[in-house]
Amino acid sequence: MESLGNALKSIYHTLSRTCNIVDCCSGVRSCNQFVFPCIRCCSYGNRRVFYNYDGTETVQPLVDYFKPSNKVAKMNLVKGMSLPKERLRIGLTAVEQIAEVVRYAHENDLRLRAVGSGASWSKLTNVRDILIDMRDLTRIVRASPQNTDGSIYHIEVQGGKILHDFVREIDSKYGMSLPCMGNYAGQTIAGIISTSTHGTGQDYPTMSNFVIEVHMVVARGIQIKVRLPKNGEAEEDFESVTRRVEAAKFGDPPLEIQSTEVFRAVAVGFGSLGVIYSVTLECIPVFNIAETRQYIDIEWPEKSEEFRIPEELRALSKGHGKFFSFFVNPFPRGGDEKNENGNRTLKAVYLSGEKTLETGTCQCNMCMDMQCFTCTGCRGQSACQIVQTDCSASCFQMITRFMPCSLAYFADCGLQQFARGKIYIQRWYNVLTFTNGNIHVKTAEYCVPLSNLDGALRDILKIMQQYGEMFGSYTLLPVYVRMVKADDLYLSPANRNRMDGSTSDRFCFIEVPFLPGAYGIDEFHKKIEDHLYANYKARPHWSKNNFLNHKRVQQLYPELEKWKQIYLLFNRDGTFDNEFTRKCGFEDFHPTDDETVDDHRWRGEHGKCCSCERLDSGANTGGADVNVECGAQSRIDDRDSGSNLSSNGGSRTVEAVVEDVRAELWVKRDSGRHVSPCSCDDSTLRIPMGKSGAIVQQPTRSSLPPLFVERTPLAADMREVVESAARHGCGAESQQGSDTYPHPLPTVKSTLV
Repeated sequence: MESLGNALKSIYHTLSRTCNIVDCCSGVRSCNQFVFPCIRCCSYGNRRVFYNYDGTETVQPLVDYFKPSNKVAKMNLVKGMSLPKERLRIGLTAVEQIAEVVRYAHENDLRLRAVGSGASWSKLTNVRDILIDMRDLTRIVRASPQNTDGSIYHIEVQGGKILHDFVREIDSKYGMSLPCMGNYAGQTIAGIISTSTHGTGQDYPTMSNFVIEVHMVVARGIQIKVRLPKNGEAEEDFESVTRRVEAAKFGDPPLEIQSTEVFRAVAVGFGSLGVIYSVTLECIPVFNIAETRQYIDIEWPEKSEEFRIPEELRALSKGHGKFFSFFVNPFPRGGDEKNENGNRTLKAVYLSGEKTLETGTCQCNMCMDMQCFTCTGCRGQSACQIVQTDCSASCFQMITRFMPCSLAYFADCGLQQFARGKIYIQRWYNVLTFTNGNIHVKTAEYCVPLSNLDGALRDILKIMQQYGEMFGSYTLLPVYVRMVKADDLYLSPANRNRMDGSTSDRFCFIEVPFLPGAYGIDEFHKKIEDHLYANYKARPHWSKNNFLNHKRVQQLYPELEKWKQIYLLFNRDGTFDNEFTRKCGFEDFHPTDDETVDDHRWRGEHGKCCSCERLDSGANTGGADVNVECGAQSRIDDRDSGSNLSSNGGSRTVEAVVEDVRAELWVKRDSGRHVSPCSCDDSTLRIPMGKSGAIVQQPTRSSLPPLFVERTPLAADMREVVESAARHGCGAESQQGSDTYPHPLPTVKSTLV
C-alpha cells in the first residue's frame, strides 16, 4: 500500500509540473514568461549557470560553480586550485571543502558567494568569480534535548536543507517543530535566517530569532561558531573577538564565540559575512493549529485618508500565541455597490489560528504531502499544486485583459482560494504554508510599525488603484498583511529601534505580490517603496524585490555601524562582496588607499611625480564638495542616491596637473580605491583597480570614448593595473611596494562604454 501511495505521489508531482513544461516548450505564454523550467537546461554552452527561483536572475561565475558534498572529497575543488597530495589523500569533509574554497578566493583576490534555492530578487547571490551551491548539504548534524522532559531541543542542520523538508523530518524523527514559519517553505535554512524571513503573529519574531548557534566560514577560510551566551556564561567583548579572529590560522578548530554583539550581526548577514555551514535552531514539541478563515468587508471611504482597519481584525490579531494575517483585494466594488454608509467596500479574508490538541481534519499522507484539496485534511484550493502553476497564471491574466471592467471580481478569485467554510485543523506547517514554489510569484514586502498599518495599507491600496488606471498594470493577487514581534538583530526589518529615536514592539509586513509575467512589476514596486520610505521609513524585505541603496540603508537601520564592525572583521578582504553589497554601500566600509596611505605619489618611467589638486566643487559631483589631495583623505559630505558619488568610494572628479597640462578625469570605481593619473602624459591613467574594475572617462579634454577596465579571474593576482586611454603602452611603476604590470596586459579587458 505504501509503494502504491509513493507511486501516486510521484505521478501527481509530475502532473503538477507538466503545465509549466508544456507551456514553456510550446511557447504559448502570452505574458513574457518564456523562462521556466526548461531554461535551466539552456545555458547555450558548457558553463554552469545558476537561475534564481523564477529564472529572472542569473549568476554566471567566471571561475567556477562549486557544490560541496557530504562525501569526502579527494580532488581539487575549483579551477586553478592545487591542493597538496597529502591533503587530497586524507580527503576533505563538507565544511573543509567550503573552507578551502574560501581560502583560495582570498589568496587569489576572487569574489565568492553561497547560494541555496535562489528565492530572492535582490542580487543577494549575484557574484562574479565563484558560486557555492549549498543544496547538497541537507543533513541534520545533531539533535540534543535541553531539559529533562524533552520539551526543548537544539537541532543543528546544514545550511542547504530546504525548510519544507526540515520541518517534516524533525516532526517524524523527534516530534519537534519551530515556533512559527512563513507562507513559503522552499528556501534553505541558511537563506531564511540570513534575510530575516518571518511568519505571522504578534508574539512571534522573525525566524532569525530561533537561532541558537551559527557555524560559518569567514575570510581566509577561518571557521567560527557564534552563539548567544548561555545563562551564567561570560559575555565576550568585541575587542577580544577581534584579536582571536585575526590571530586564527587556517585549519584551526572552529573558534567558539559567545557574544551577543557578534550574534546580532551574524543572525541577519545576507551571506556577506561568510558562508553558513550549519545552523542550530531551538525547537519545541510539534503542535496542531485550528485556523478560521472568513470573508470580511473593509470600508473604502470616498476620502481615503479616513480609511481604517476594522476593529474586528484588530481584536482577532491580539491574544497570546495567535497566528493571524489577512488578505485584501485592492480594488473596491464599482458602480452602485455601496454599504449602508454610502462607501464602496474592499473584500478581504482573515486567517486566525491558535494551537490546539485536537486533530480534527484528516491527517493522511494524501493531505499532508499532496494537498489535493478534495479531502477534509487539505487547506483548500490555495494548496493544490496542480492549480499553482505559471500556466494557470497566464490563462488568468489573459482573461482579465479582455474584461478589465471586471477586475475586482477576478481579483476575488485569489481571495476565494484562501477562504474556507469550516475550521481547518492540521499540522502547524500545513496551516502556515501556502505554496512550495510551483507558481513563480514575484513579490515585494514592506515592514512598518504596527501603529502605521492604517496609513501604510491605505497608501498602498491607493497607489495600486491609481497606477492601474494610469498604466493598465494590475496585480490580480491580494495584498497580504502579517504581524510580528520586534527584535534586537541589527539589520532585521523588525528591529525595534527607529532612526528618530523611537521604538516599536510590534511590526507589520505588507506584501504586494504579482503573478509571473505581469507587466511593469519593478516600476510598480519601486513607486510603492519610494512612497513608503518617504512617509513611513518602511523597511523592505531584504530578499524580496527592493531598491535599497546606501543612503536608504543608513536612514533605516540605526545600528548599521555595529553591524559594520562585524562585517569588516569577517569580510575584511571583501571576499564575500557582490552586487548586493555594492548597491547597499557595504563595500564602501572597506578602508580605501587614500585612508590608509599617507603618500600616494605615483612615478612613471621618467621619474616625474603626478600631484592631485583640489577641484572646484560642483563638476560632476551632484553639488558635493570633493577634496583629493596628496597625503589627505577624500571626503564627500553628502551622499545622494541620485548621484554617482559615495564617501570613500563610488565616483569622483579630480583635476590633476600633469606635465604642466591641466586634465579633468572622472573615474568611477566599485571599491573606492584611490585614483591618480600617471605622469607619462594626460591620456594615460594609473589606476589601483577595484575588485571588479573601473570606468574611466575624460569628458572635457579628450574625444576618446570611456573605457571599462575589468579585472578578470586570470588577473586575480594583480594588485594594481596600468591602463592607457590612448592605448600607447605605458610602463609606469608603483612606489607603494605592490607588483608592477606594464601595459598592455592580456588579462585586463577594456571595453567601450
